[in-house]
Amino acid sequence: MVPPSLAAERLQGISSHISSIETPSQNEDSSPYEILPQWHSKPTHLRVICVGAGAAGLLLAYKMKMNFANYELVCYEKNPDVGGTWFENSYPGCACDVPAHAYTYSFEPNPDWSTFYAYAPEIRKYFDDFTKKYNLIPYVKLNSRVLSAKWAEEDGQYNVEIESEGKIVKDRCHIFVNGTGFLNSWKWPKIEGLHDFKGTLLHSAAWDSEVDWKDKTVAVIGTGSSSIQIVPQIQKTAKHLIAFMRSVTWISPPVGEALLDKQKTAAMKMNGATSQPDGKQYYYTEEEKKRFREDPEYHVRYRQQLESSVNALFDMFIRGSEVSQAAEVTMREEMHRRIGLGHDELKKRLIPSWPPGCRRITPGDGYLEALVKPNVTTVHNELVKVVPEGVIDDSGRLHKVDILVCATGFNLAFAPPFEVRGVNGVTMADEFNPEPNVYLAVTVPKFPNYFVINGVRGNWAAGTALPSHEVQVDYILKCAKKVQEEGIRALEVKHEPTMQLNRHIDEWHKGSVWNAECKSWYKNNILGGKLWIWGGSSLHYMKTIKDVKYEHYDIRYRNQNMWAYLGNGRVKAEVMHDVEKLAPYIRKTDVPWTIDS
Repeated sequence: MVPPSLAAERLQGISSHISSIETPSQNEDSSPYEILPQWHSKPTHLRVICVGAGAAGLLLAYKMKMNFANYELVCYEKNPDVGGTWFENSYPGCACDVPAHAYTYSFEPNPDWSTFYAYAPEIRKYFDDFTKKYNLIPYVKLNSRVLSAKWAEEDGQYNVEIESEGKIVKDRCHIFVNGTGFLNSWKWPKIEGLHDFKGTLLHSAAWDSEVDWKDKTVAVIGTGSSSIQIVPQIQKTAKHLIAFMRSVTWISPPVGEALLDKQKTAAMKMNGATSQPDGKQYYYTEEEKKRFREDPEYHVRYRQQLESSVNALFDMFIRGSEVSQAAEVTMREEMHRRIGLGHDELKKRLIPSWPPGCRRITPGDGYLEALVKPNVTTVHNELVKVVPEGVIDDSGRLHKVDILVCATGFNLAFAPPFEVRGVNGVTMADEFNPEPNVYLAVTVPKFPNYFVINGVRGNWAAGTALPSHEVQVDYILKCAKKVQEEGIRALEVKHEPTMQLNRHIDEWHKGSVWNAECKSWYKNNILGGKLWIWGGSSLHYMKTIKDVKYEHYDIRYRNQNMWAYLGNGRVKAEVMHDVEKLAPYIRKTDVPWTIDS
């Protein structure tokens, strides 16, 4: 329970914050009031800036094109092409670990996926094709990195600074959307002498496709998802591979395995085969793709089955549940089976003691099998130094290598990688110190008209990513439309609902596997740290943000009268003499109806 003195202090602080940012003339009725010469809720001109043109930015561009009028949008993208993470990641074996037909926008299926789990080049092509199909490039400015965004209360706009093609340019917007995600700034490992290495130094997120590892000695650092995908690819043709494995990890059965096995069995029957293809991958036949194209109802049922199989896994993340316990037994047995007899040190060093899901689990097709090949050495020591010819571990042993691959992940920065200033000049970096305070993973107190897609406490750990992106974008655009139609200068989420939500999430996580004793980026790689993911399932999160609770927002208007948007007493259909829309409520059955604005 909050002490009365502390509660009063909070209320006083919040009151001071609001009063300090309101323009005095807002509440003065002495100046003449004039009716605006417009129909009810006529959309004012709205300018929106989005940072990034990956899956999130492209979705925003599509939704605005379909549903908005009298607006401008520019997506500033730092890369020379769209696609975000699927443009940046091109390492060997790079793929999505959820089934391809579940990794699309919900409204934009792709009947032509080549494989059950899609590889990066094909996923990138999906987003390229989406961009071209809906002509979204006019909304994108490539080779442009946002440097700062500063809120101007009197204008109800952000002043934005961008480095574009070597020049500093300035822009303004009413709505500022951060679509960069949190895993977009890759990092080198902190190992002494790393850049003294005289061989080929690579990072998984900045791969050089010209590098040939055939008949070379290659070292791979890391046990995350990138390393798990890279190792089996390099092992096939490398002279020798050294896997530096400093942490444990669960290698899971593939998501959607039941449908995958069903697919393989059907293919065997059709082709007269007596055994299934090796590995946990499946290549769709031309006949299957044709049916997906020609029978949309069949295809949507197939996609629903896959999505349901992903969502059905959620009970595994409830700590101590029967499903969680069974998953641990199954995964442990499967890892032992795939590693094979012996290799006791590898099993001891690789298989975790904490429950599956505490750290992100990865299917890792071929990974465990690769680790026990004759041309692979696994090293579990800490790395202390890189020298020109290789790597020295904490036993003093020098591992001489030709190529050093760092699959060491990303800088996880809760505050965006550019400066953001809100009301009274506060910076988001300061507001997020010591910890972030974000509302529903989409907006932040003290930063009006600022939104983020898949922000802190978002749905990072359960379900598939794109459906959550869609509901978040819909949420943001509901707010944007309200700003546009009701003469709103500033829409700012309140502090107290945000704090109460975070208290709820903290309490819920006491019963989740994510709260177990492991290091993960879900808790900023701090053992025992606070969890920064949603407290519940993917469906639970989407239901929570399906509708906007405007009572959780402070709203400040452009006009001295909050009802000014009512205009001249007419609606659009009346002003435009659109007779067909003058009686929308007259209908055959009790179905929803609207009056166009």
